[in-house]
Amino acid sequence: MAAPTVTGPGTTLSDFLAVLAERERTLWVAVAVTFVLDVTLTAHGLTLGFEEANPVARATMLVFGPLPAMVALKSVVVGIAVVFTRVAPPAGRPLIPLAVATPWALASASNFVLIFG
Repeated sequence: MAAPTVTGPGTTLSDFLAVLAERERTLWVAVAVTFVLDVTLTAHGLTLGFEEANPVARATMLVFGPLPAMVALKSVVVGIAVVFTRVAPPAGRPLIPLAVATPWALASASNFVLIFG
């Protein structure tokens, strides 16, 4: 069996965006899951003596406490993402939840490795 090629049908940006559009609901689920994972793992790491790396989050945590600050900051990001989704061109809409979930997934993976690895 021949290996798939990296050029040709199915590899254009518009094809990629079409695939993302079909999975937009899944991308929003990923936003919710990574929201919870990032908050949970960060909170657990803080109880172990780790420090928040983001200076804005760290300052907000000092004022409001870790959990309320993390939930509030992430909720603001989700709210902004929802607004942008409503005004973005249809082809670009799936990129918004992807752009939100990706760094939260990376932060969650990093926290998991630091805590359990």
